[in-house]
Amino acid sequence: MAEQDDVLSREVAIAAKLEENGIVLRAKSRAVSAFDRLVGSLFDAPAAFFEGVSRKKRLRDEIYDRLKNAQALVAEKQIADSPGLGASLINDLLEDKARKQSNLAGVAVEAIDSIKALPPPESAEHPNIEESADDIDEDWMNQFVRFAEDASSERLQQVWGRVLAGEIRKPGSFSRHTLRFVAELDKETAENCQHIGRLVVGKWILKNDKWNEGQDYLTSVDLQRLGVIEGLGIGGPQQSFVVDANGYAGVAGSTWGLLVHGTSGTKIAVPVFILTRLGQEIMSLLNVAEEESSLREVAEHLSKAELKTIDLGKVTHLSGGQINFQMPLQRVWKSEEQ
Repeated sequence: MAEQDDVLSREVAIAAKLEENGIVLRAKSRAVSAFDRLVGSLFDAPAAFFEGVSRKKRLRDEIYDRLKNAQALVAEKQIADSPGLGASLINDLLEDKARKQSNLAGVAVEAIDSIKALPPPESAEHPNIEESADDIDEDWMNQFVRFAEDASSERLQQVWGRVLAGEIRKPGSFSRHTLRFVAELDKETAENCQHIGRLVVGKWILKNDKWNEGQDYLTSVDLQRLGVIEGLGIGGPQQSFVVDANGYAGVAGSTWGLLVHGTSGTKIAVPVFILTRLGQEIMSLLNVAEEESSLREVAEHLSKAELKTIDLGKVTHLSGGQINFQMPLQRVWKSEEQ
């Protein structure tokens, strides 16, 4: 009964803290369950975790020391009962367990800070964010814990924290294939992902002549080999847009878009690299897209025949092909005949 009361107390405290930070989740139990899985009974003072990364190192040290002290008592008994096992072996096991637990605590802190940074589901700027009533898949969580407990660096803990925050918000946001990719990510691949991440527009990247040679070509070869993008080589996929009966076509990313004015029926085709599911999930973790500048480059690339003007603006709503823009728009090109 006492153990049940402790669990309930932690759940209430965690849920209260999430609400205190402006996070409204329909299924707070996902967050409670995930954090409990990472740090378990170490959540006896949940407020400490919600104080953010500024306390993370001290918190990890406290957890590490607490585990070592608690497990030292167990070790003494094990050594006494099994002297042949050896104190050094037991100490090594305890050291490894404490290291992994402190890593998980660091990931938990980063996950909470990432959740706090997410926009509320009702945010007008993110109308497509939907809350899910589903639970986090148990097999997914098992694999996540195995990878996260080896995340000793600040950078990796931040990445795993963002992964868990996304999965808490919407289960299924990150595949198990993406978990393996993150776990095996090396410096070169991370830099390549960062490079193309800045060029992403929605789910694609403009494929212009610069990708045909040099370092950009090598980057595209590497990322297609790893399954992050598709579209390498001659030809390949295109993004196509048609000017409607009113004389307009929209080219939208996630937060920025182009409004093209031209002759009704004119087809606009843009050669692109397509982000795979893995690529989309990795880019959502990096969150480095510079869509405004990328769309200016797209505007320069477009064939201007039959076009009158091209304007750039922030997207306020995107659904079923309908795009609403925040006014006023920025004129980025105008036909000399206008």
